[in-house]
Amino acid sequence: MSLRVFAGAPGALEAGARVRLDAEESHYLRRVRRARDGAAIEIFDGVGGLWSATLEGGDPKASVAAIIDAVPLPPPPPRLTLLLGLPEPSAALQAITQATELGAAAIVLVRCARSQNTHPGPARVERVLRAAQRQCGRPLPPHVEGVEGPLGLAEALAIAADDPGYFAWEALRGQDAPPPRVSAGARLLVGPEGGLTRPEADQAAAAGLQPLALGPWTLRTETAALVGLTRLLFAP
Repeated sequence: MSLRVFAGAPGALEAGARVRLDAEESHYLRRVRRARDGAAIEIFDGVGGLWSATLEGGDPKASVAAIIDAVPLPPPPPRLTLLLGLPEPSAALQAITQATELGAAAIVLVRCARSQNTHPGPARVERVLRAAQRQCGRPLPPHVEGVEGPLGLAEALAIAADDPGYFAWEALRGQDAPPPRVSAGARLLVGPEGGLTRPEADQAAAAGLQPLALGPWTLRTETAALVGLTRLLFAP
């Protein structure tokens, strides 16, 4: 895996420039990843760019990198919005991680009838977003809504309402329905542990969302989110 760090202040970089990395990023490189001077790294500029660079000097408190060139980026995937029926916090963080690595444009934390009473706070969400970006090389994270307090289902269903929508529905378990083809954007609603209730499924259907089959087995929330997004992204 490439060594990826974040520039201090967001802003476009340029070849030949030198960047001073802050204490958090320097510690990550020097202590966590054991990087030495001369190591090839990549730097997120915070405005949608990723740059190749060489670690030139410094220590775990402050290091300097020399920018080489912009890293070519793949075309963006279809704009996917994950409406995540809030599971327990560790499962929510796992779902956020996987959705980030898959390229989801937005993640909305939704309070459903069977949701847990607690949710991950902004600092924990920020940490998993950054870790996911380091892993996959995605230059900008998804927009995460509901971190300060999960949204109600009606409010969440109004987000990206012009995009076609789907909801994971356990009543379709075992059915072999072909996944829908997504060209520009789509919404996916996944329930918490225990799934959506029948009234919630009816509410999603009334908002224009279609039920989506996710295979023969009952899936955990974070697994259902991963499978559902994958089906939408890679439908033939």
